[in-house]
Amino acid sequence: MRKNLIKTKFPGIYYEQDSLTKVKTYIARINIAGVINTEQIVGYSNDAIKTNPSIAYEKRTELINKIKNGESIKKIENPRLIDFFKEYIEYKKSQISNGKIYLYEKFFYKHVSEKLQKKKIKDLQKDDLQKIINTMVDEGYKPSTILTLKDVFGPMLSYALELDYVEKNVAKGLQFPKFDRNRYFTLDDDKAKLLYKEILNIADNQIRAMFLFLLRGRRAGEVLSLEWQNVDLKNNKYTIIDSQSKIRKTLTFVLDEELKEALECLEVKTEGLVFPSPVTGEKYYSFPKRQWNNLKKKCGIENMKLHDFRHLLGYTLINNNVPIEQVSRALGHSRISTTQIYSNQKEKMAAAAVDSYLKLMK
Repeated sequence: MRKNLIKTKFPGIYYEQDSLTKVKTYIARINIAGVINTEQIVGYSNDAIKTNPSIAYEKRTELINKIKNGESIKKIENPRLIDFFKEYIEYKKSQISNGKIYLYEKFFYKHVSEKLQKKKIKDLQKDDLQKIINTMVDEGYKPSTILTLKDVFGPMLSYALELDYVEKNVAKGLQFPKFDRNRYFTLDDDKAKLLYKEILNIADNQIRAMFLFLLRGRRAGEVLSLEWQNVDLKNNKYTIIDSQSKIRKTLTFVLDEELKEALECLEVKTEGLVFPSPVTGEKYYSFPKRQWNNLKKKCGIENMKLHDFRHLLGYTLINNNVPIEQVSRALGHSRISTTQIYSNQKEKMAAAAVDSYLKLMK
């Protein structure tokens, strides 16, 4: 039996809540004297039917009726890897973006063999995962692509550990190819100024405001999730709440005059998305690609990615001697060591310049 469960007002229904995602796991306890004494997970607050205590109680009643009819309600203690992967993806759907769900599914079905997919999860070994890594290395995949295995299997097996499907997380301690995970990006002054000018010239008020947030170091997901109730036009500030922040912390930033003016050009509301899709009225699936591609073409920056707006801000500030603590705050980093990559980039570029000079001299 699980410990520290929170009791609901429905008999036999308990839940536990993830401290980061706030997702509730509903558990039914069933005790029929002389017949059965068990507990089972009957749903999650973020599953397809948005399980709540009332729904969980209905499921518990169904389980009890099965027992009375002589049917087994024993859960599969050792599901196949593919079945558990599907269960895990369903569990994660409201916690991570559709883009990541697509990436994880694409990786799993492409790189995990059918034979391994059918293997019982409790029988999964570290060697099974290491073989996937080694095969991908031999086939010439980029290290960043290979690291997706860690992103998929690490949290998934931790979840399996919570459910007592496995005794340990075999995704820990895997050997990955060594490489520099940091992406170093900057623009020369002329292109950076041109990019800024072209963003200001965007005719669509909503799209222009979205890119202005990127220029200030906000992540694309933070911009797309921003809601009016977290924008304070009166006190010139806006807040990225913990559930929309990569570091799972609530962050507040200054709403400068340019950004404020851009927001005031929109239909200001008291709640709801600041940047809803004009087609569906819902949250954008991803940043508007057509406008982004047009910007890149006009500025001659085809190799730039949306996330590079953050790199551009970080490196520019460091290169202009802004204290690293201030840069870290502007980017919303939880650790100074994360911001340090921009200082390292400055040092690398300086070293490269010296190397070029010495080659010329020789």
